[in-house]
Amino acid sequence: MLLIKNSVHLNTRSYNLQCSIFLNGDFFPEHWHDFHEFFLVVSGTLEHILNGKKTLLPEGTLQLIHPGDHHLLRSAEGCPEVRIYNCNVHSQEIVKVLSFLSGGHDFSLDDCVQRIHLTPDSPTWKYLLSLAEKGFEKIASSSRSETILRHLTGTVFLTLMQCSDLSNVSVPQWLSDACEAMKQKKNYTEGLPCFIRLSARSQEHLCRSMKRFYGISPQKYILELRLDEALRLLLNTEKEIGTIAWETGFQNLSYFRRCFRKRFNVSPGSCKKIRKSRCGNPSAAFLE
Repeated sequence: MLLIKNSVHLNTRSYNLQCSIFLNGDFFPEHWHDFHEFFLVVSGTLEHILNGKKTLLPEGTLQLIHPGDHHLLRSAEGCPEVRIYNCNVHSQEIVKVLSFLSGGHDFSLDDCVQRIHLTPDSPTWKYLLSLAEKGFEKIASSSRSETILRHLTGTVFLTLMQCSDLSNVSVPQWLSDACEAMKQKKNYTEGLPCFIRLSARSQEHLCRSMKRFYGISPQKYILELRLDEALRLLLNTEKEIGTIAWETGFQNLSYFRRCFRKRFNVSPGSCKKIRKSRCGNPSAAFLE
């Protein structure tokens, strides 16, 4: 049964806060959005499928959802009722909150853990519950509602930051897996749509993460994969330049020639001449 009891909403210019109740069998279908979301499981156990991976979230779980994440929520089997508080935060507000928390330093929520467990004595847990006890309607009617929700968001993000090892941030597994999969010819010839699909993230999220962890855009990563394969084919096969360009994903031969020369400082035609003159070890000849 589709989620029935979405009990209380609080909407401001930058936030949407709500209390949702899942009765036995209730669910919210798979979806994604272009803003950040976090939610706290207040009671019961929630079944959460995030980017294809299913996890049971018990009471006290705080979960962060990035833009472009695909997720589904339902009450866990045998759990008669699950109550969660969730908050959607618009992108411009994220920038303000993170700038304040990081003291103006470059910081991304991609650096944070996405899920932690809060104990009943946790300040974040207590703060969320105190807001609920006050009543969302009272907060909504307050002239300080935006400030209250900004403080709440800052508290949540700070809690996630404190639970993250920010001194040793590694490439996320989803990004590493997607980059590795893109090395397959069928994937890099398809290009960016395939990269986005393999990452299970939005284009914006993928671009931001590629820049942060690899220092290049997804488009440039794909271009380099194509050119590396083109070089290999030029040095090791009898195929024509136009055929190689087409097989590696280039639709325009002039564009292929320009990109190839820019990357390797030599023309595709020169590579073919090198192969013919140095058949014994063409790669070494090219590097001389």
